[in-house]
Amino acid sequence: MFKKAVIFAVLILVLGIAAGTLIGQQTSTKQATSIEEERLKILQEDLAKKTEELKKLKSEIEAKIKQQEEIKAQLERAQQENYQRLAKIYESMPPEEAAARIEKLDNETAVTLLLAIKPRQAGKILANVSPEKAAVLSKRMVEIKEKASR
Repeated sequence: MFKKAVIFAVLILVLGIAAGTLIGQQTSTKQATSIEEERLKILQEDLAKKTEELKKLKSEIEAKIKQQEEIKAQLERAQQENYQRLAKIYESMPPEEAAARIEKLDNETAVTLLLAIKPRQAGKILANVSPEKAAVLSKRMVEIKEKASR
């Protein structure tokens, strides 16, 4: 009977230790879960902050792009106005003098200028330009007109 009581006591002791271990494991599992949840919460907060920062930067970049586009448009308008003024000057010159000056310009500037001049006057000017340069300028003018009509 004493043996049974000792075995029973040992069995209860082993069961108690096992139960304590299980409870300890559950507690440590709960603590680990709680720590992991806290870590995830911190990461989510950091992610939300970074997302807001990125949205702010995106807005700033979009504003800068818009500002750059406005400046570019202003420059293009100013350049076009300058070509229009210069075209009027060339239109008022005798075609021979205008042709002599066109000869000295680079091809792109000459073409831009000729396109800004009234067609009848541009024709008179081109008639006084060397045939080689007139051919190059005319070809480029056609390319620009075709590109614009697409």
